[in-house]
Amino acid sequence: RQFLLFWMTISASPTLPSNNLIKCVSYNMQQDCVVVATDKGVRIFNCHPLTEAVNLTEEQVGSIRLAQLLHRSNIIALVSGGLRPKYSPNTLMLWDDSKKRCVAECAVQGGPILNVFINSSRLVLVQSKRVNIFGLQPLRFLRAEESGMNPVGVAAMGGESHSAVLVFPSFKQGTVQLVALESVNSEKSLAPSVVTAHVGEIAALAVTSQGTLMATGSAKGTVIRIFDTRTRMQLNELRRGTDPSTLHCLTFSPCGSFLAASSDKSTVHIFPTREKNEGNSWTNRKNLFDDTRRSCAQFSLPEDTVAKLAFVTEEVEGGSESQTSVSTPAQMSVVAICSNGTFHRFSFNKEGLCERRAFDYLLQLGSEQDFWTTAV
Repeated sequence: RQFLLFWMTISASPTLPSNNLIKCVSYNMQQDCVVVATDKGVRIFNCHPLTEAVNLTEEQVGSIRLAQLLHRSNIIALVSGGLRPKYSPNTLMLWDDSKKRCVAECAVQGGPILNVFINSSRLVLVQSKRVNIFGLQPLRFLRAEESGMNPVGVAAMGGESHSAVLVFPSFKQGTVQLVALESVNSEKSLAPSVVTAHVGEIAALAVTSQGTLMATGSAKGTVIRIFDTRTRMQLNELRRGTDPSTLHCLTFSPCGSFLAASSDKSTVHIFPTREKNEGNSWTNRKNLFDDTRRSCAQFSLPEDTVAKLAFVTEEVEGGSESQTSVSTPAQMSVVAICSNGTFHRFSFNKEGLCERRAFDYLLQLGSEQDFWTTAV
């Protein structure tokens, strides 16, 4: 069986609090599938409709702390952790789901792996003081770059091939290092490319799937800034709120036109990333007191949980059969997976109205195959 997926980065810390059911959440590039790591293995779900697609059990892979997928292949990058780990925390295993076994591994010195990114040509392992970059096909070490102190592995990666960009905190507080991954090799050091984003330390990062935009958030959590990764110029400043908060996640929509942010305030904010998005009426509302832009929509989630976000689209019901030649408009929704195991999907519109479209207990779902084969 072949399951086709792509990874997507998580901003902020990839791992969730230890007292929660879910240890790590990552989405594919299209954001229509989600990977969940737990003490009992790894499970992969379709976001809409919500169904289980893959289940790697504890007997197969042990307890997993980090999980990412190599674009449209059966290769899953795994880092052990939790109650019953099979491997050391500084070792990454590549699992081939078609062969049902690990086919490669790589270990790094200097402490546990805190974050993982992978695309068709590069594998990146983030540690607290350095970033390790590997080439793929074949798997080979390219170089290690020192970073600013990064105890939870804050980083983000987006784009493919020549557009692939990696970002992580630099040495000076509030600055971000940008790396064009295709230019990395074992023969020469990286050319410095640093963005001064905030006064305080960097707490959350995100990059678009095209690798062209970067979003940054600081430990204060009140303002989110968007930069062009090519020019390093600031394009927009977004106001999450006035009270300090801990940012849990920043996520761009696949088209890059929207940004969603979650925090310990239990509210998800949705922002258009430009003054006007693609010629339509989506606009950022300007703050009356400064030049920042407010969210165009927001919704609430359960308190005391960490939420990881994604954007999905769904076809709007309606229309006659005689109008089949006319494309049906799509409605944008935000999916939130919370650390307590709950799944939420909210739609939003240009008037700022949000509506809950789905809710479920993610880890209680069985596979479609189990549903059709279980005797009544």
